[in-house]
Amino acid sequence: MIKFNYIMDGIITDIETLRKTSSPVTMQEVKDLGLRKSNRTAWTEGCGLAAIQIGVPVRFAWFVFQGKEEILMNPEIIRKKGFRTHKDESCLSIPDLWIDTGRFHYIEYRSDGRLRKAHNLKAIIIQHEIDHMDGVLITDRRCEPC
Repeated sequence: MIKFNYIMDGIITDIETLRKTSSPVTMQEVKDLGLRKSNRTAWTEGCGLAAIQIGVPVRFAWFVFQGKEEILMNPEIIRKKGFRTHKDESCLSIPDLWIDTGRFHYIEYRSDGRLRKAHNLKAIIIQHEIDHMDGVLITDRRCEPC
């Protein structure tokens, strides 16, 4: 079991680190990651953060959607549909870059062993965070035109 006894003070912008594939994790292992605090240190406050963005390559992310905090733990996308261009996506690890990306607008996914569904913006956020866990950046999803 990995034990994280620290809170990082900033967001990782090193592309080599961000390209690492993250490993599965348990809830006990991620209790002290401090993603919420680290989110506030970025160039702009984002709606979510994956553990790799603070230098910890585990399959965990935290995000806020419609005022509710949610987590992704060992997530995987099961089904996706409705591929289209998403305008002006950004990333806390790539400051001041806003690009159009290709994303699915409906997904079914598993997180923490539970099957869930998401559409539109929530689906885009989840795909973005899962991409981080897989070492994929928004520049890999650039859509000109889709």
